[in-house]
Amino acid sequence: MRHFGALVLIGALALFAAGCSSGTADKNVEETPKAVSAAVPDRDGPVEKRGESPAPTAPGKKDVLAARERALEGMSPEQIERLNEVVIAANLRLESGYLYDDIFGKLEDPDSLYWNYFDQTGEIQIGWAYDGSLDMEAVCRQEGFTEDEFYNKYGAKVSITNRYAAEDFISLMNELEASVQNEALKADLQYMAEEMELAKDHVMEHVNNVYKKLHDLDYFLLRYGPEVFESYQSDYDTSTVSRYYGTLSAYNTL
Repeated sequence: MRHFGALVLIGALALFAAGCSSGTADKNVEETPKAVSAAVPDRDGPVEKRGESPAPTAPGKKDVLAARERALEGMSPEQIERLNEVVIAANLRLESGYLYDDIFGKLEDPDSLYWNYFDQTGEIQIGWAYDGSLDMEAVCRQEGFTEDEFYNKYGAKVSITNRYAAEDFISLMNELEASVQNEALKADLQYMAEEMELAKDHVMEHVNNVYKKLHDLDYFLLRYGPEVFESYQSDYDTSTVSRYYGTLSAYNTL
């Protein structure tokens, strides 16, 4: 049985930027990973920007506690611990990429090197680096280069070791589903496996759907989002953890 380290797939997406794909990084320098925190202002995802209806009203704490009790019924403490561990870690890591690294914007390009996280294991390329003193646009005009030709001449590959790809995430969701007795929660885990399978065709919306489901499972079933950061300083913005995307079968079937 694989440990929840399979979530490195998600963590890598969230914590590493594609170096020089924006044309601003210094030569051979990989962008520094940013700290994970859900207590930051929420932002509209790429799907919402296209006119998706506003998020539905979030369930209250009483509803969350009742839904959680139903969802976890029949599971052992070890199974519950693993479910929490996996979902929370996956949500926080993918959320970091959403909030800090425009992951969904990058994945809108089906040819983006970020898709290597889903396609390959081992040493993968996630971007390009080049000398920051070079003006890429000026060089391309002067030498008649395309962007790819510029990178091939002046760029250095930004690579990272990726231990798990999309297939591993799918296997993990299937493993969790087998430990769950509640049909609504089973459906949500199966949904994420199916969406990740569709994402393998380099369609960003399916990754976005996985993120929303993870977010709702974390903050409105396994935990209660509005209370996640209540012990922190009062100036923390809790809009992200308080947002509900309306994806959970536990509430849709009531």
